[in-house]
Amino acid sequence: MPTSGTIGEIKDIVREHFSRTQFPTAQLDQALAEGRRIIENAGNFWWMRDRKDFALVINQGTYSITTSASSGLNLPNFKDAIAFTWTTDGGTVFEPIPIGDMTREEAEVIYSDDDGTPELVIIENTTLYVFPENPLDEYDCRFYYWQWTENPQLNSATDDLTKRFPMSLAYAAIAWGYEMVLHDLNSAGYFRALLADDFKKIKRENFKRGWSDMMLFVPRVGPGTRFRKRLDKVQIYRCTK
Repeated sequence: MPTSGTIGEIKDIVREHFSRTQFPTAQLDQALAEGRRIIENAGNFWWMRDRKDFALVINQGTYSITTSASSGLNLPNFKDAIAFTWTTDGGTVFEPIPIGDMTREEAEVIYSDDDGTPELVIIENTTLYVFPENPLDEYDCRFYYWQWTENPQLNSATDDLTKRFPMSLAYAAIAWGYEMVLHDLNSAGYFRALLADDFKKIKRENFKRGWSDMMLFVPRVGPGTRFRKRLDKVQIYRCTK
Protein backbone atom coordinates (compact mmCIF):
# COMPACT_ATOMS: atom_id res chain seq x y z
CA MET A 1 0.00 0.00 0.00
CA PRO A 2 1.55 3.35 -1.05
CA THR A 3 2.32 5.58 1.93
CA SER A 4 2.39 9.00 0.27
CA GLY A 5 0.20 8.41 -2.77
CA THR A 6 2.69 9.64 -5.37
CA ILE A 7 2.25 8.55 -8.96
CA GLY A 8 5.77 7.09 -8.77
CA GLU A 9 4.73 4.66 -6.02
CA ILE A 10 1.73 3.55 -8.05
CA LYS A 11 3.95 3.06 -11.09
CA ASP A 12 6.22 0.82 -9.01
CA ILE A 13 3.27 -1.36 -7.99
CA VAL A 14 2.13 -1.83 -11.59
CA ARG A 15 5.70 -2.27 -12.87
CA GLU A 16 6.54 -4.93 -10.28
CA HIS A 17 3.33 -6.78 -11.03
CA PHE A 18 4.17 -6.94 -14.75
CA SER A 19 7.93 -7.31 -14.30
CA ARG A 20 7.94 -10.72 -15.89
CA THR A 21 6.56 -9.19 -19.08
CA GLN A 22 9.11 -6.32 -18.99
CA PHE A 23 6.52 -3.56 -19.33
CA PRO A 24 8.30 -0.63 -21.08
CA THR A 25 7.84 2.85 -19.64
CA ALA A 26 5.60 4.06 -22.45
CA GLN A 27 3.30 1.08 -21.97
CA LEU A 28 3.29 1.61 -18.20
CA ASP A 29 2.25 5.27 -18.62
CA GLN A 30 -0.45 4.20 -21.06
CA ALA A 31 -1.78 1.61 -18.59
CA LEU A 32 -2.00 4.23 -15.83
CA ALA A 33 -3.69 6.72 -18.16
CA GLU A 34 -6.22 4.11 -19.25
CA GLY A 35 -6.72 3.06 -15.64
CA ARG A 36 -7.62 6.62 -14.70
CA ARG A 37 -10.07 6.77 -17.61
CA ILE A 38 -11.71 3.53 -16.42
CA ILE A 39 -12.29 5.13 -13.01
CA GLU A 40 -13.57 8.44 -14.41
CA ASN A 41 -15.88 6.65 -16.83
CA ALA A 42 -17.69 5.25 -13.80
CA GLY A 43 -18.95 8.65 -12.63
CA ASN A 44 -18.38 12.37 -12.13
CA PHE A 45 -16.14 12.77 -9.09
CA TRP A 46 -15.07 15.77 -7.04
CA TRP A 47 -11.52 15.99 -8.41
CA MET A 48 -13.00 16.41 -11.91
CA ARG A 49 -14.90 19.63 -11.14
CA ASP A 50 -13.82 22.95 -12.65
CA ARG A 51 -15.12 26.38 -13.68
CA LYS A 52 -14.74 28.50 -16.80
CA ASP A 53 -15.39 32.25 -16.80
CA PHE A 54 -16.08 33.84 -20.17
CA ALA A 55 -18.09 36.63 -21.80
CA LEU A 56 -20.84 36.20 -24.38
CA VAL A 57 -20.41 37.77 -27.80
CA ILE A 58 -23.11 40.18 -28.94
CA ASN A 59 -25.42 38.57 -31.53
CA GLN A 60 -23.73 35.18 -31.13
CA GLY A 61 -25.34 32.20 -29.43
CA THR A 62 -23.05 29.30 -30.39
CA TYR A 63 -19.75 28.46 -28.69
CA SER A 64 -17.33 25.59 -29.21
CA ILE A 65 -16.53 23.92 -25.89
CA THR A 66 -13.35 22.04 -26.73
CA THR A 67 -11.61 24.50 -29.06
CA SER A 68 -10.71 28.18 -28.96
CA ALA A 69 -12.02 28.89 -32.46
CA SER A 70 -15.08 31.16 -32.91
CA SER A 71 -14.99 32.43 -29.33
CA GLY A 72 -14.73 28.87 -28.07
CA LEU A 73 -14.29 27.94 -24.43
CA ASN A 74 -11.07 25.95 -25.03
CA LEU A 75 -11.91 23.06 -22.70
CA PRO A 76 -10.36 20.07 -24.53
CA ASN A 77 -10.95 17.69 -21.58
CA PHE A 78 -14.63 18.60 -21.10
CA LYS A 79 -16.78 15.68 -19.96
CA ASP A 80 -20.14 16.93 -18.66
CA ALA A 81 -21.95 20.10 -17.53
CA ILE A 82 -22.78 20.98 -13.93
CA ALA A 83 -24.32 24.48 -13.97
CA PHE A 84 -24.37 27.77 -15.84
CA THR A 85 -24.73 31.27 -14.41
CA TRP A 86 -24.54 34.80 -15.82
CA THR A 87 -24.46 38.43 -14.75
CA THR A 88 -24.38 41.83 -16.41
CA ASP A 89 -21.02 43.03 -17.69
CA GLY A 90 -19.00 43.77 -14.57
CA GLY A 91 -21.75 42.50 -12.24
CA THR A 92 -21.14 40.52 -9.07
CA VAL A 93 -24.48 38.73 -8.49
CA PHE A 94 -24.82 35.72 -10.80
CA GLU A 95 -28.15 34.22 -11.85
CA PRO A 96 -28.41 30.51 -12.68
CA ILE A 97 -30.17 29.32 -15.83
CA PRO A 98 -31.14 25.73 -16.75
CA ILE A 99 -29.05 23.43 -18.94
CA GLY A 100 -30.81 21.09 -21.35
CA ASP A 101 -34.41 21.57 -20.23
CA MET A 102 -35.53 21.06 -23.82
CA THR A 103 -34.09 20.00 -27.15
CA ARG A 104 -32.25 22.40 -29.42
CA GLU A 105 -35.04 22.10 -31.99
CA GLU A 106 -37.64 23.21 -29.45
CA ALA A 107 -35.48 26.08 -28.21
CA GLU A 108 -34.90 27.40 -31.73
CA VAL A 109 -38.68 27.59 -32.23
CA ILE A 110 -39.46 29.16 -28.85
CA TYR A 111 -36.63 31.70 -28.99
CA SER A 112 -36.82 32.36 -32.74
CA ASP A 113 -35.61 35.91 -33.52
CA ASP A 114 -35.61 36.79 -29.81
CA ASP A 115 -32.87 38.79 -28.18
CA GLY A 116 -32.16 39.63 -24.56
CA THR A 117 -30.54 38.16 -21.48
CA PRO A 118 -29.59 34.45 -21.27
CA GLU A 119 -32.45 32.10 -20.32
CA LEU A 120 -31.38 28.63 -21.43
CA VAL A 121 -28.26 26.63 -22.30
CA ILE A 122 -28.22 23.52 -24.46
CA ILE A 123 -25.18 21.32 -25.14
CA GLU A 124 -24.96 19.14 -28.24
CA ASN A 125 -21.78 17.12 -28.68
CA THR A 126 -19.07 19.73 -28.01
CA THR A 127 -21.10 22.85 -28.84
CA LEU A 128 -22.78 25.12 -26.29
CA TYR A 129 -25.89 27.05 -27.35
CA VAL A 130 -27.13 30.04 -25.33
CA PHE A 131 -30.75 31.13 -25.84
CA PRO A 132 -31.87 33.68 -26.88
CA GLU A 133 -29.15 33.43 -29.49
CA ASN A 134 -28.80 37.21 -29.83
CA PRO A 135 -27.50 38.52 -26.49
CA LEU A 136 -27.79 42.28 -26.10
CA ASP A 137 -24.56 42.65 -24.17
CA GLU A 138 -21.28 40.88 -23.42
CA TYR A 139 -22.75 39.19 -20.34
CA ASP A 140 -20.24 37.61 -17.96
CA CYS A 141 -20.84 33.86 -17.62
CA ARG A 142 -19.60 31.09 -15.38
CA PHE A 143 -19.73 27.53 -16.68
CA TYR A 144 -19.29 24.78 -14.07
CA TYR A 145 -18.34 21.41 -15.52
CA TRP A 146 -16.67 18.03 -15.06
CA GLN A 147 -13.54 17.26 -17.03
CA TRP A 148 -11.35 14.27 -17.78
CA THR A 149 -8.13 14.53 -15.78
CA GLU A 150 -4.59 13.30 -16.32
CA ASN A 151 -2.12 11.62 -14.00
CA PRO A 152 0.59 13.82 -12.45
CA GLN A 153 3.68 14.10 -14.64
CA LEU A 154 6.37 14.06 -11.94
CA ASN A 155 6.90 10.79 -10.09
CA SER A 156 6.92 12.68 -6.78
CA ALA A 157 3.60 14.44 -7.51
CA THR A 158 0.15 13.56 -6.15
CA ASP A 159 -3.47 14.52 -6.65
CA ASP A 160 -6.70 13.61 -4.86
CA LEU A 161 -7.13 10.28 -6.65
CA THR A 162 -3.56 9.06 -6.15
CA LYS A 163 -3.40 10.27 -2.55
CA ARG A 164 -6.77 8.97 -1.33
CA PHE A 165 -7.26 5.88 -3.50
CA PRO A 166 -3.86 4.84 -4.91
CA MET A 167 -4.74 1.15 -5.15
CA SER A 168 -7.83 1.96 -7.22
CA LEU A 169 -5.60 3.44 -9.91
CA ALA A 170 -3.20 0.48 -9.62
CA TYR A 171 -6.04 -2.07 -9.91
CA ALA A 172 -7.49 -0.28 -12.95
CA ALA A 173 -4.09 -0.06 -14.68
CA ILE A 174 -3.32 -3.73 -14.01
CA ALA A 175 -6.77 -4.79 -15.26
CA TRP A 176 -6.20 -2.80 -18.47
CA GLY A 177 -2.76 -4.41 -18.89
CA TYR A 178 -4.19 -7.91 -18.58
CA GLU A 179 -7.00 -7.14 -21.03
CA MET A 180 -5.20 -5.18 -23.74
CA VAL A 181 -1.59 -6.40 -23.52
CA LEU A 182 -1.65 -9.95 -22.13
CA HIS A 183 -5.20 -10.79 -23.28
CA ASP A 184 -5.80 -12.58 -20.00
CA LEU A 185 -9.47 -11.88 -19.25
CA ASN A 186 -9.61 -14.06 -16.13
CA SER A 187 -6.82 -12.12 -14.40
CA ALA A 188 -8.33 -8.85 -15.62
CA GLY A 189 -11.65 -9.85 -14.10
CA TYR A 190 -9.96 -10.48 -10.73
CA PHE A 191 -8.50 -6.97 -10.61
CA ARG A 192 -11.73 -5.42 -11.85
CA ALA A 193 -13.45 -7.09 -8.89
CA LEU A 194 -10.91 -5.50 -6.54
CA LEU A 195 -11.54 -2.16 -8.26
CA ALA A 196 -15.30 -2.60 -7.81
CA ASP A 197 -14.80 -2.89 -4.05
CA ASP A 198 -12.75 0.32 -4.06
CA PHE A 199 -15.43 2.07 -6.11
CA LYS A 200 -17.75 1.79 -3.12
CA LYS A 201 -15.33 3.89 -1.07
CA ILE A 202 -14.86 6.44 -3.87
CA LYS A 203 -18.60 6.83 -4.45
CA ARG A 204 -19.23 7.11 -0.71
CA GLU A 205 -16.74 9.96 -0.45
CA ASN A 206 -18.17 11.54 -3.59
CA PHE A 207 -21.68 11.39 -2.12
CA LYS A 208 -20.54 13.06 1.10
CA ARG A 209 -18.87 15.88 -0.81
CA GLY A 210 -21.87 16.33 -3.09
CA TRP A 211 -24.25 16.39 -0.13
CA SER A 212 -22.23 19.11 1.59
CA ASP A 213 -22.63 21.27 -1.54
CA MET A 214 -26.44 21.11 -1.43
CA MET A 215 -28.45 23.96 0.04
CA LEU A 216 -31.92 23.19 1.37
CA PHE A 217 -34.43 25.74 2.63
CA VAL A 218 -36.77 24.08 5.16
CA PRO A 219 -39.60 26.21 6.65
CA ARG A 220 -39.70 26.41 10.44
CA VAL A 221 -43.15 25.53 11.76
CA GLY A 222 -44.58 25.04 15.23
CA PRO A 223 -43.14 26.31 18.51
CA GLY A 224 -39.50 27.13 19.00
CA THR A 225 -37.04 29.94 18.53
CA ARG A 226 -36.79 31.30 15.01
CA PHE A 227 -33.89 33.19 13.51
CA ARG A 228 -33.35 34.95 10.21
CA LYS A 229 -30.47 34.05 7.93
CA ARG A 230 -28.94 36.84 5.88
CA LEU A 231 -30.33 36.50 2.36
CA ASP A 232 -29.52 40.00 1.13
CA LYS A 233 -27.79 38.72 -1.99
CA VAL A 234 -30.06 35.78 -2.76
CA GLN A 235 -32.57 36.35 -5.56
CA ILE A 236 -35.62 34.30 -4.62
CA TYR A 237 -38.10 35.58 -7.20
CA ARG A 238 -37.57 36.34 -10.85
CA CYS A 239 -39.75 38.79 -12.76
CA THR A 240 -40.97 37.63 -16.16
CA LYS A 241 -42.85 39.42 -18.90
